[in-house]
Amino acid sequence: MFKFTTRLTTTARQATRRRFSTTPARFQILPVKVTGTGTGTLQKVSVPGKPYTFTADTYPVLGGADSAPSPVVYSLASLSACNQVTGSVVASNHGIKLGKWDTDVEGDKFDKFVSEVERRCPITQLFKLSGVKYESEWVNEKL
Repeated sequence: MFKFTTRLTTTARQATRRRFSTTPARFQILPVKVTGTGTGTLQKVSVPGKPYTFTADTYPVLGGADSAPSPVVYSLASLSACNQVTGSVVASNHGIKLGKWDTDVEGDKFDKFVSEVERRCPITQLFKLSGVKYESEWVNEKL
């Protein structure tokens, strides 16, 4: 059995260098802490002080039982969710109307929206800076 604790904090200094939103930097500190326990490839992860937990496992070819999503699946889900959350913040900052995660913006404004979302999203930046090949496709559909 093993146990780990991970903390990630975006400091005000980092936030001023790459602003997430239009709020003052002192309000942009986002402390995140997770803890996990497990045996073998199966792990239960929780967020102290929050009611939610999740379980991760891996594929049988890697020695797991495939009893829960793999860390790679959670990473991709995190990327998708982070882009949507960040997109909502960017849209609000720029007066862009969002539908069911469809955007109602035209031409160049849409390209700027996408660029700003991917610049501000910490998970997108994590993928891009990791050295993996990162590609995204955004489609602007009418509401």
